[in-house]
Amino acid sequence: MRGKARTWGNPTTCTIIWKQGKWYGSITVNCEPKRETSTGAIGLDFGTYHAIACSDGTIIDNPKFLANTQQKVEQTSKKLRRKRAPNFKKKIKASKRWRKARKQKSKLQNKVACSRQDWQHKVAAQIVSSNSLVATEKLNIKGMTRKATAVRSSRETRPHGCLKKDSKRKHQKTGLNRSLLDVGIGNLISLIKYKLSECSGVFVDVPLKIAPSQTCPQCGYKKKKELSERVHNCENCNFTADRDVAASMVMLNYAKGLGTSLSNADAEPLSETTQNCGSFRKVQQLKRQKPRT
Repeated sequence: MRGKARTWGNPTTCTIIWKQGKWYGSITVNCEPKRETSTGAIGLDFGTYHAIACSDGTIIDNPKFLANTQQKVEQTSKKLRRKRAPNFKKKIKASKRWRKARKQKSKLQNKVACSRQDWQHKVAAQIVSSNSLVATEKLNIKGMTRKATAVRSSRETRPHGCLKKDSKRKHQKTGLNRSLLDVGIGNLISLIKYKLSECSGVFVDVPLKIAPSQTCPQCGYKKKKELSERVHNCENCNFTADRDVAASMVMLNYAKGLGTSLSNADAEPLSETTQNCGSFRKVQQLKRQKPRT
């Protein structure tokens, strides 16, 4: 057995699966997990140039798990295509070399996924252990990683978001999608959320209208910047900082500006205990509940 549960309780289910030539067992325990945290507050800016930029100046580099093993994955995929693949319609069985090549490819992909998941858990635990308030931008990950559609029509009749077939921008969008998925921003945010819920922390989603990357955290002056500008230089107060760090500082200022009004729609207190207060949202929830008999 590998690993140890932080909080033990009554076991409810046990799932055993066969994966990558090994047996794995997952035990579900009914318990109330508790996690230690501090009274700190931090703003986080996610990206591909830097995986995470914190408001205190800490920068977590992008480990690039997929990019480092992309060449090996492409080589094994090329070997797999040259082997005899199974065809159920023609009743053709897969060759032993095809099975061996497929096993090598799946082993590499599984190693990348496990390495990324382990890194995400460690980073999320490190952030939550010293901060009970986390603020980050509300990102549309599904829209950011949307596939570029190839259209042969002219630019005037081409819909918004569609690119010409075999265009340079289409290949750039494909590379950007791969980089975003390699970091795993969506999963990383969900891990931070559930770890904050274990210590009754607060997670604040900063709306896009705040424009953290275009705003100065010192004076609030807004100016549009290109993606190539990696350093924030304010023309109004001469404040200089890394672009991603400055954006995370803006998010933290927004979260602190909420004060005690954490009942805002963008602020989510993640404690499991619910209280019936006098807000209209709570009243509507109580109305929708079935009457007790």
